[in-house]
Amino acid sequence: MKKKINFGVIILARMRSTRLPNKILLKYKNITPLEILIKRLRKSKLIDDIFIATTHNRSDNKIVNFSKNNLIKYYRGSTNNVLSRHYYTAKKFGLKNIIRITSDCPLVDFRIIDQMIKIFKNKNLDYLANTYPLPTTYPDGMDIEIFTNKTLLKSFNKATLPSEKEHVTPYMWKYNKFNIYKKDYKKDLSKYRFTLDYHQDFKFLCKLIKHFKLNIYDLSMENLINFVRKNTNLIYYQKNIKRNEGWLCSFKKDQKYINEKK
Repeated sequence: MKKKINFGVIILARMRSTRLPNKILLKYKNITPLEILIKRLRKSKLIDDIFIATTHNRSDNKIVNFSKNNLIKYYRGSTNNVLSRHYYTAKKFGLKNIIRITSDCPLVDFRIIDQMIKIFKNKNLDYLANTYPLPTTYPDGMDIEIFTNKTLLKSFNKATLPSEKEHVTPYMWKYNKFNIYKKDYKKDLSKYRFTLDYHQDFKFLCKLIKHFKLNIYDLSMENLINFVRKNTNLIYYQKNIKRNEGWLCSFKKDQKYINEKK
């Protein structure tokens, strides 16, 4: 019988992006955002394994090649039903608890993940996040969600709205069906942004790589905050970017689905 993996990270990864195509494998000094993310996650003391969930699109063959070259297990599934892609990845590899990370958050802090794993176990939770439901005190790009396989299975079976399938976890925290908890930070850092959606985000990441060099793999969230506070010119471009802009399209799909059901 296949041994269950207690805490496994599932990284959502695909090459197609309307705002910044191929963003996770763009190179600067021969380093890619996905490589940064993997190396940072591997510094965790409590993560048991890392998995990549990608799609059958031909463009995502590059992600499969990356996975093979870096000895990472992967699963290819639905492009649009990301919830099902999560579910079948967890099922294939026998994950008991899933840590959900998106590949456009290369600087997510593994220390926060370890803190959250401890909280998750101590409180015997079904779902834990530091971002959802909004509002959050964490920067954009530090998004971490942890949930049990049973929570994922129920969501997979019950979720109906397009937004619940595209964004994986809304069913878990919207309907008061699970034992959920949100981790807040001691200060409100939500105005800061360390994610990849636009070309300027990648240019910002390149500047961080240039400044921190190999320390980019070990940098804490606090280190990042302190740096940008002293170099506000680097993040000036972010002032008009709204968090979760990509959700608007999903909400429109929700309304269309609801109208069609009437």
